[in-house]
Amino acid sequence: MDNHFYQQKIEEVRAEMVLLFEACNNLTDHAVVKISQELDYLLNEYSGCLANSRS
Repeated sequence: MDNHFYQQKIEEVRAEMVLLFEACNNLTDHAVVKISQELDYLLNEYSGCLANSRS
């Protein structure tokens, strides 16, 4: 997957996470934690892509 895909998906998931948090106002809510983990995964994948493209 290309960098543009990751950048777009990261922004989408981040925005969704913010909306979920604002709706429940609880960082430990199951839905907020789950989407936060999804965001972490995407950020790690994106970071790996960046590192590979520099090699």
